[in-house]
Amino acid sequence: MRFALASGCPILTLCRGSQMLSALRGGTLIGDIESEVGSSICHLKDCSDPAYDSNRHSIRVSPDTPLAEWFSESLQNTDELLVNSYHHQSVKTLGENLVEMARAPDGILEAFYDPNYDVALGRFVVGLQFHPERMLEDYPGCAKVYKAFGDACWAYKNLQDGRVTRDSP
Repeated sequence: MRFALASGCPILTLCRGSQMLSALRGGTLIGDIESEVGSSICHLKDCSDPAYDSNRHSIRVSPDTPLAEWFSESLQNTDELLVNSYHHQSVKTLGENLVEMARAPDGILEAFYDPNYDVALGRFVVGLQFHPERMLEDYPGCAKVYKAFGDACWAYKNLQDGRVTRDSP
């Protein structure tokens, strides 16, 4: 991930990867949500629990962010989504040049991005604490996360191959 960050390569991180991304940019972590925050929200069910994969909790999505754009169809008249949760750790303080996109009601950060975000120019650094690939039937926005990431990768490759420049329209 250090190489990807240094080279400007698009990055999409999920769950522990988002924690790593923030830490690599100087952020800090909550080592154990239950003991350090005392949340009433279940962020991690035992994997033997039959409801393990269906566990959801709410998040509040910040307006004018990529997350709000991807999930715009589902955010009509609300700023809340229900997301899955498989973590007992979380970002405590965001790393350098990262901006919050969503938080759970207990204050746990659930999504962030680098504000230099521009899919057409291959600029995509996003951290999601949840797993949209496991929620594709829940929201159309889940697939849009991957579409935007793929488009950013394509743009980045074209820039690297000299097919377009960052100054091209």
